[in-house]
Amino acid sequence: MIDNPLPDQVMQEKETLQKMYNFQTLCEEHAIEIAKHYKVHPELHEYFAEWYHNYMSDNSDLFDHTCIHLDSDCIVDWWEDSSYLFDDFDSPYMELTK
Repeated sequence: MIDNPLPDQVMQEKETLQKMYNFQTLCEEHAIEIAKHYKVHPELHEYFAEWYHNYMSDNSDLFDHTCIHLDSDCIVDWWEDSSYLFDDFDSPYMELTK
């Protein structure tokens, strides 16, 4: 009897897709935590999360994905790349009120 490699290939593809989805979800969760920590406008969280996922995907070998790196540099980089898209905001940060 000949082994059919198709079931193994299908399972491998499903596992790969699941890992990609898990990575995206993890990046988005981390990005939202970073944005909240640095008081980024809530309306901008999703945009930052998308940028952060792309950034982490491109630099995946540089970071440990199991922990959140609370670094405002990524917000600054994102804003430099994307601020032209947001005419309603002069800064990504909320104004602090006393």
